[in-house]
Amino acid sequence: MERCAQWLVRNRKIVLAAIGIATLGFLVEVSRLSMKTDLNDLYPQKHPFIKVHNMIRNIFGGANQILIMVQVRKGDIFNPTTLEKVQWISREVEKIPGVDPYKIRSIASSKMKDFKFTSGTLSITPLMFPNIPRTDKEMQELKDKIYSNLRYYGQYVSYDSKKTLIMVDFFEEQLDYRAIFNALSAIRQRTEDDNHIINIAGEPMHLGYIYHHSLQVLMVLLVTVFGIIVMLYIYYRNFRAVLLPILSAAISAVWGLGFMSLMKFNLDPLVLVLPFLISLMTARHSMQLISRYLEEFERTGDSKKAAAITIEHMLLPGLTSIITDALGIALVGIAAIPILVNIAIACGFWSVATVVLSVLFTPLSLACLPVTARMQRYMAAQRTITKEDYRDRFLSLIGRWIPQRGKWYVLCLTIVVVAIGWIYAQRIQVGDFMPGSSILWPFHRYNKDAFRITFSMPLLNPLYVIVEGDEGGFITKGSTLREMDHFQRYLATHDRVMFTYSIVNNLPGFLMSSNEDDPQWCHLPKEDRILSFICRRLLYAGEPGTWDRYVDMQDKYANIVVYCRDKMPKTVESIIQHIQAYLSKTPGPPGGRYLLAGGAVGVQAAVREVIADAQIWNLLLALGSIFLFCALNFRSCMVGIILTIPLAISNIITFALMGAYHIGLTVNTYPISSVGIGLGVDYGIYFMSRLIEEKDKGSTLESAIHSTLRTNGKSIVQIATTLTIGLLLWVFSALKFQAEMGLLLAILLFLNMLGALFLVPTLVCILKPKRIMRSS
Repeated sequence: MERCAQWLVRNRKIVLAAIGIATLGFLVEVSRLSMKTDLNDLYPQKHPFIKVHNMIRNIFGGANQILIMVQVRKGDIFNPTTLEKVQWISREVEKIPGVDPYKIRSIASSKMKDFKFTSGTLSITPLMFPNIPRTDKEMQELKDKIYSNLRYYGQYVSYDSKKTLIMVDFFEEQLDYRAIFNALSAIRQRTEDDNHIINIAGEPMHLGYIYHHSLQVLMVLLVTVFGIIVMLYIYYRNFRAVLLPILSAAISAVWGLGFMSLMKFNLDPLVLVLPFLISLMTARHSMQLISRYLEEFERTGDSKKAAAITIEHMLLPGLTSIITDALGIALVGIAAIPILVNIAIACGFWSVATVVLSVLFTPLSLACLPVTARMQRYMAAQRTITKEDYRDRFLSLIGRWIPQRGKWYVLCLTIVVVAIGWIYAQRIQVGDFMPGSSILWPFHRYNKDAFRITFSMPLLNPLYVIVEGDEGGFITKGSTLREMDHFQRYLATHDRVMFTYSIVNNLPGFLMSSNEDDPQWCHLPKEDRILSFICRRLLYAGEPGTWDRYVDMQDKYANIVVYCRDKMPKTVESIIQHIQAYLSKTPGPPGGRYLLAGGAVGVQAAVREVIADAQIWNLLLALGSIFLFCALNFRSCMVGIILTIPLAISNIITFALMGAYHIGLTVNTYPISSVGIGLGVDYGIYFMSRLIEEKDKGSTLESAIHSTLRTNGKSIVQIATTLTIGLLLWVFSALKFQAEMGLLLAILLFLNMLGALFLVPTLVCILKPKRIMRSS
């Protein structure tokens, strides 16, 4: 390591020039990086639910549905002003890019028909197309048509007649969330007034809001950088120590984003904070090296010699720390969700690049900078300040207290914290804790709209159960329709199922209409042939596309839509289990089968199952790998155990905080636990490396711990508090998710600092590993 360090310092200009050329190359690629969300990247494509979703999304609709609820404050919707707004919105949404015009539903749609049989003649008239009712008689006729048909009353018009829904579906391959958000916002601005509230909810609008707030998110990240710069200057009072960590992080960002562009990955706004955290890792390693460099420069007075000693003693610990960082992030890819696999690949490379950009770039840049008179005055001032520094006094006190009797107090306190953390960690849920969006604040306009729609007309959370036949015409068979009716009645017994809907729901009303609206005919015929005849007549009576939400063109597939109360974990898990319990006894009608699952809730169920399974393996492999690398680096299994224990504890505390703050484990939060592991191991590795270095000088264990806390402990305090304060600034974010992650990571960094300062030396004093106890 000594020869390697001296060679690097001698050839520092060549190495820095190579880094500069690589940075320019990556900078060119950054300009080609696209920032967008591909919805397919958010779904585990190998999961059977997603395979069904992909198969039927262009037949019955996918998870990209928008609900627009027009709500009146006074009166009801049956007035020309409100109905004109409904008609105008229904026509305007057809102009939005990517919309499926055949899956726009409202009472103003041409597909909404009223079926009447009079004197043996079938009369089919639109509800409200192409003109809205103007007179009292026409308005009463519209009311009669809606109130007499459960297909419209309760689904498209609320029971209090104050709300009506417009349902819009999109082609997933043609989604532009910014364009959708801007178009829907313009529609709301045009139609909302003192008496009308336009509520808009659905995944495209949700992601549109995230795009809308992306500039504010970037501003928060810039404020974080400014806060870190201020803290660095307060601690170091040296422009080199301020500039180089920020420069290392900036170059790291260029390398990482350039690599993402080379791999043809998108920078998804949903995971925008993760690349920033990787850059912070680079800055943190750079700060560790600067602290050691300043210490060696103060001792030797030679810039090049100080840089060589820094590389010699910090390269292997830094390399081990960075490899464990990269491995923790790479294991995110265990969850076979494309966006997480892309993150694992890109951020894995990004973390490896940190070796070059912090462990080499920082000390070599310091070796190139001249020792100015200002630098000499700074070092002289530091020698004076150090004697009275409050941090030195605090760390010296810890260094004397822990080896004596403090270690037992620390151990007992750790056990208590772990016990409390374990209790709260049991509360963590895989999925969203909130009925609306957990990414946005509870009182955000989107969540208000989603709550109004969910509690007034619960159509926002559909689960699609598909009935598949072996051949065309299967759905119109009497036995198939009767089995579907039986299945729907079973589903309705679940307390979190609001109601279900399929082509079967329309048959009793159609039969009643066929018999001059005699209520005694409002039922399913007992004979299968009559039931089949009624279904065929209903399907062929309307214009093309009228029933395409429920039956395909060949009558081979049918869609049973299960409207759930919400998408929270308890709801999703219990309804899926309820359905699977039925399917275990009744796999499907003769000649067909049931397929799970599509819709927003079906997709959520698939993502939830994949993340729940992957999280366990991710945690076990991450901790096992960190133990392995630390044991190899320090050539001691006991040292590996000592460094792994604080990480396991920090992970428990992470889950406890997520359970206490009601933060669900989702695609967005799942990588954070891996980042938390990476954030925790660095301090321990650097501390252990310095402790062994001090012990190998012939010091006793007590004096080695005291000396390590005075030197490396001081840099740990500076780095941890700097990044903690920077992350705390995220609480001002427009996104609840970013604010929660900032608070969570700030707490984790602080706890990891305490773990490195208190728990690691405590475990060393109690376990006394041979690698540390022997001197050179």
